[in-house]
This record gives sequence, structure tokens and C-alpha cells, in this order.
Amino acid sequence: MTTAGFYYYYCGITAQPNDDEQYEDHGEFDLYLNLSQKDLAEKEPKREPRLETNYFNPEWVEINFLFKASFRDGTEDIHRYIDLVSETLEGQLNISISDFNIENII
Repeated sequence: MTTAGFYYYYCGITAQPNDDEQYEDHGEFDLYLNLSQKDLAEKEPKREPRLETNYFNPEWVEINFLFKASFRDGTEDIHRYIDLVSETLEGQLNISISDFNIENII
């Protein structure tokens, strides 16, 4: 999935909800995850962020994250965006991210 001048980062995010009773089920978590995706898309639309839940348990969550980068983006740009995503998810979803891995770049 490449477009001229762009490539995609596939990331795996592992997190723990700060409150075990905050989310009633997977569907409720996905609703808030979708709102976070829309917020990220408004902040940096050129990145075309996509978030989806890979695994949900009230005590543990795995999220798949995909975003677009330009060949002009430097390492600092990518790290700044990853920091923005981490802050947004932790703030809006009330989670603590324990692991943020870049799994693949295409």
C-alpha cells in the first residue's frame, strides 16, 4: 500500500486502562478509539491515521495503528507524531501505554 512519495507505518500499541471499570465492553472502547482517530485526523490530516482494536480486555488493550509519512519526513517528524498520538490516546482514552512498536514500514 504505497502512494508515490509516501509510505506507511504499521504500529502495535499495548496499553492498560487506568480504570478497570471505565469501559463496559469492546464496543464502547472502539467508540472512544474512533473519536481519537477523528481528532488525530483533524490535527494532521496528511497522516491519514487509522486505529483499530486488536484485542480488548478491561485490564489490557492492544491497538493497531497505521499512518502515512512522506519521504521528506525526518526522524524527528515521525517521533513528534508518535508522541502526539501517545498523548492523545492516553488523554482521551484514559490509558497508560506500555509499549509502542513500529512493526512494519511499507
